[in-house]
Amino acid sequence: MESLSPLIRRRLKFVPGTLRALAVLSGLILLLSGCGGGPIVATSTGRILYVATTSGIYGFAIMSDGTLNPVSSQPLDPGYYSQIAATSEPPTGQTSPLLLGASGLSSLTVWTIGGTGPLTKTTSLVTSVCPSNTYSGPITGVAVTSDNKYAFVVNGTAPAGASTYNTATLALSGGGCTASAMTTTTGTVFPVQPSLDCQEPLSPSTCTLFLTLSTTATTTPISATTPEEDTFTETSGVLGTPTYTPYSSCAFPNCPSGVTFNANTLYFYTSFNGSSPSLQSIGPESTASTSTVNFSSASLNLPCMDSIGGNAYIPTSNGYLYSVGVGSGGSLGSVTTLVTPSTFGTPLYMNSCAVATNP
Repeated sequence: MESLSPLIRRRLKFVPGTLRALAVLSGLILLLSGCGGGPIVATSTGRILYVATTSGIYGFAIMSDGTLNPVSSQPLDPGYYSQIAATSEPPTGQTSPLLLGASGLSSLTVWTIGGTGPLTKTTSLVTSVCPSNTYSGPITGVAVTSDNKYAFVVNGTAPAGASTYNTATLALSGGGCTASAMTTTTGTVFPVQPSLDCQEPLSPSTCTLFLTLSTTATTTPISATTPEEDTFTETSGVLGTPTYTPYSSCAFPNCPSGVTFNANTLYFYTSFNGSSPSLQSIGPESTASTSTVNFSSASLNLPCMDSIGGNAYIPTSNGYLYSVGVGSGGSLGSVTTLVTPSTFGTPLYMNSCAVATNP
């Protein structure tokens, strides 16, 4: 690899001008091909990005070079789901990871994830198993705890209040529900997207819940307001009193509407629209962002995270899907466009997304 072989040098001695240069190039190509220097072909990482749209759920294989390869040109499920979430591995009693879908009904739709990304609908998780006079109404948002034992759901049509049980914890193994109430006292607000940090618990059994909020119900356009951060106990499903107020000085429309968590960097990542569309990182128990990357379009919806690959994915309402690399200390990379309105022949309104690992 360090020099041309003596045989090639001897032959070049008798080749004049341009032909000699071409021969040098040919010799180098031969040597490089012999050393494995051919083109690098992207391979699947084994992780699947699911995107919930108004036309159904689409799946994309995440490739080693960061690109996406559609699992199918058609929706894997044609239904409408406002939020989706995935387990990072098969929950207890399951042989495959699960994808969960919140569609505004009183139950979560549950799919098992196949080896190359197909979805098979299975049993539903219902809030009717909650104690009477507690959680009731639709499930509009969902997140999964990091140990894959529980789904945390919210009712975005019910405002906060001491007697309004608009959040609940459902056991993924089936049965068992604990209803709870948001404890914010900032006026009439509705829960939008939950995200859980159980990697750095405040106590051995406590997680941090980051909950984005709206001053209008999620059945209408979101009017983002100051989010809420609570302590959350997995085993009991109980929410504690908020201790920190992320973005306490924000005002509509410049408050976060979406949030996701990276289990490796230990930061939350929030999506903003308003006058400066952006993705921002913020540490648990912090009040202001650490890093910001801006977008040119105010159409960002609810983000999701590939903690293994180190990428945040941001779906939009106008048919674009973006990724942003995340690094240590909350650092953010540049914006990459992965899906455009022409990918499926028509712009897809993308609500939210989730990343799962193939079984």
